[in-house]
Amino acid sequence: MMVTTSAQQFTLQYGSLSTLFTVPGSMENQHSQCFDLHSHSLASDGALSPADLVARAADYGVTTLALTDHDTLAGLPEAREAAAERGIELVNGIEFSVRHDNREFHILGLGLNIESAQLCERVENQQQARVKRAQEIGRRLDKAAGLANSYERTCELAGSPAPGRPWFARHLEQSGRVRNARHAFNRFLKQGQSAFVATPWCSMDEAISDIHAAGGQAVVAHPHGYGLTRKKLRQLLSAFKTFGGDGLEVAMPGLTRQQQELLNECWQHFDLKVSAGSDFHSPEQKWLALGRLPPLPTGSTPVWNSFNK
Repeated sequence: MMVTTSAQQFTLQYGSLSTLFTVPGSMENQHSQCFDLHSHSLASDGALSPADLVARAADYGVTTLALTDHDTLAGLPEAREAAAERGIELVNGIEFSVRHDNREFHILGLGLNIESAQLCERVENQQQARVKRAQEIGRRLDKAAGLANSYERTCELAGSPAPGRPWFARHLEQSGRVRNARHAFNRFLKQGQSAFVATPWCSMDEAISDIHAAGGQAVVAHPHGYGLTRKKLRQLLSAFKTFGGDGLEVAMPGLTRQQQELLNECWQHFDLKVSAGSDFHSPEQKWLALGRLPPLPTGSTPVWNSFNK
């Protein structure tokens, strides 16, 4: 879906971040930092443990990494220890699944106080919703694919009671029902297919409120990935801004010129800060390499400037 850029790092001056980083580190040499504020570990649907993710990020030259697992903070303690060992900054993050206008969108929370009671309550509610969805996906797969105990077996694969659809795809592949993950989604798991289950996620305004209660910044994740027209994207961002949203992810691997021009138009029109992230999940997705990101647009305000304000 995306194409790798060259191994270039964007170099932008930013404000002090140490108060909301999990690992205090040197703020010297501010003009040679490499940020990646969107990544995933085994705590949600990534392929690497939090510690291995941090190690890989360090090997790729990332100096500031946000772990933003889906609807969970569970990977942050392990990532914190690994970041201290490797000498890189770790930003407390999460990627909330939200419902808005009868569709699912993803909102990043960055620079969070993970002890916030309001945030933790939301995470627990989201996880309960994920468990219920996974149980229903398993029930439907048992019927549609002629399997047994799909939920339980997928939980074993994921090491979690709330496995996401990529884990069910892996279960289908191991069971010989599909050729690969794409086949699994096309045949069973994507919207409109027999095992797709919509989840009663929190609303966008609720997610933004919870992120702000934890002292964080709310950012629309991968805005080009929802298949929205220009009009629909602007409607989404208008609502996001009305609810108090802070930023837009604009520096990502593989954007076309047209996509980049649209995002540039949007962050300026809605006066949004900007963020950068690879959305890394697995080393196999070579087009989503950690830290291999284009520069932020000229004249934009990086979201990390506000992490400690």
